[in-house]
Amino acid sequence: MITDMSDYNQRVKQRLPGGVHYNFHLPWEETPLHFTHASRSRVTDMNGNEYLDLYARFGALIVGHGNEEYNECLKDTIDRVLSVSHCDLDAEALELIHQYVPSAEMIRFGLSGTEIVQNALRLARAYTGKNRFVRFEGHYHGNADNIMGGKTARTGLPVPSDYPGDMKGTKGRARDAMESQSYLLPWNDAERLEELFRQQGDDIAAVIMEPVCVNGGGVMPAPGYLHKVRQLCNDYQIVLIFDEIITGFRMGLGGAQQLFGVTPDLTTLGKAIAGGGVPVSALVGKSEIMKLLVDKKVIHAGTFNGYPLGTAAVKATLEMLGRKGGQAMDIMNRHAEMIHDVLRREAAKAGLPLVVQGPPGCASYHCCTEPLQDTSEYTFELMSFDILLNGKLAEHGILVSTLSRMYPNIMLEMKDVAWFSERVPAALAEMKELYDELI
Repeated sequence: MITDMSDYNQRVKQRLPGGVHYNFHLPWEETPLHFTHASRSRVTDMNGNEYLDLYARFGALIVGHGNEEYNECLKDTIDRVLSVSHCDLDAEALELIHQYVPSAEMIRFGLSGTEIVQNALRLARAYTGKNRFVRFEGHYHGNADNIMGGKTARTGLPVPSDYPGDMKGTKGRARDAMESQSYLLPWNDAERLEELFRQQGDDIAAVIMEPVCVNGGGVMPAPGYLHKVRQLCNDYQIVLIFDEIITGFRMGLGGAQQLFGVTPDLTTLGKAIAGGGVPVSALVGKSEIMKLLVDKKVIHAGTFNGYPLGTAAVKATLEMLGRKGGQAMDIMNRHAEMIHDVLRREAAKAGLPLVVQGPPGCASYHCCTEPLQDTSEYTFELMSFDILLNGKLAEHGILVSTLSRMYPNIMLEMKDVAWFSERVPAALAEMKELYDELI
């Protein structure tokens, strides 16, 4: 069980706002765990407590902790060439992305998902000469003012605005940043999208979406939905952007777009693209759009774009993931599915409503009886129960990502499945007691 770490947390909070490195508008306080070392799929905190790490730094750490091949590549790069604008790994890393991701005719690197999404929108506006973009309820594309949170009125155009209690709402947002730039629609509703295109297509530059709505609870696209959106974007000369910052390299080397057979015009990648040890994002897309960067009609700037350590991490990660036809990812997913089966089975034994849904490399669980079919079903009440279960799992040595996502890595093995199986029953039993008190 976890021992007290409160003194250290209080020391950190003296200089770090809230004692955490990120925050959303949520009515509870996170109590961080501070880790001292890690190996494979385990992490150890400063009190010596060991955990199975299914958090994986928000899904970025796909290579596992202490991966020797990955670490040696980074060490070699540090020793050879650390801080230059271009290095001798550029072509190899770019060619690997082009090889695997269907939309990646050309590639630019960045650092964060937030910035790379904004650059994708800029390209779409420049390419189409139009201003607005369409986004969807429950999807997340970074913390920029123009794309985070909000809701729409039930009548009229679906223009988003701030509202009290919005988890992604924030003071200090630039006035009209959402209202003047975007429309917000329910996802998986092609008729609503087509109706909006008929009314406002002349001013819509882009549609951006997670092809699997991981941030909205692990909701899969409805059959035929992605193909219909692709067709509509073609018909109305609108740029289709897939945000695959999570699903890219966790739903296979080609991401969701390869699995569903729908190629967007632009794709944003991040997190697992560089293994999880260093930050890298990427904007990839069709040459005719990316050529706006070649011609310098669109600016894409950044001091650390394409920095050698990040490029080395991309190369090492994709080489490992792609070896033997993606064998490492296949094994990772099998172990993840075993963990999901254990979680379902033990929850049923405990009498706790629980579902696991979404791709095995980035699945979610929820304390309810049926898988979510719509992002609107991922209510604050359900989210609260899920987060309570997160805490119970952590108390018993199992870490999951914020909002109940489970991110495996390629070093996950059978002894980790056994660790999960031994510890999860007690966590679920305690959660059942709490659930019964609150329901």
